[in-house]
Amino acid sequence: MRGTLTKPRLLALLASLALAVALLFAALAVFAAEAHAGSFDNRPPKGVLMRHDEVLQSSYAAGGSWVWKTPNGWSSVISDNFGEYEFSKQDEVPAGGRLHVRFDKPERPHFVAVNAFPRVKDSQFGGKMFAGQKRRLKSILKPVKRDGEIVKWDVFFRTNEPDRDYLKVTLGWKKEPGSHASYGQGLYGFHVETRA
Repeated sequence: MRGTLTKPRLLALLASLALAVALLFAALAVFAAEAHAGSFDNRPPKGVLMRHDEVLQSSYAAGGSWVWKTPNGWSSVISDNFGEYEFSKQDEVPAGGRLHVRFDKPERPHFVAVNAFPRVKDSQFGGKMFAGQKRRLKSILKPVKRDGEIVKWDVFFRTNEPDRDYLKVTLGWKKEPGSHASYGQGLYGFHVETRA
């Protein structure tokens, strides 16, 4: 009776198989919810400033406009930040170093602008406003893939010169015909200390 399974062993094998299938479906549900939230969320995606794989800062959109699908139709919001931003503690980065901002949305942005400013000034409402001559930084979009599917987008750029420590990143997505994905634009602010 060497090759046969006893009833307790068969039950244990079936229980293990059921557990493995349940874990697989749970992992797929988490992945689907993550992809769904990035595509159909009712606010612009969070921006995460990174150097290589290191997270430096994160920022929600400080202003912009956003449109998303609801069970009753399309909804929208317009958020005017009056040019004000809240900046976290600065992170030190080398001049000429490559940084990127990761956005948790699988659709490719239609518009990207990265501008560097030398300073900020106090605003009348308590936040900070970009000040001084802005300099547009060349940026490159690259997809982030998981299991062959695009799940996020990275905006790469270089901190070309010292004393351009305040970064304003603007992204925009257009409505895709036949799609129910959310779209709009968001304005993001980051603070780094660029050293020579």
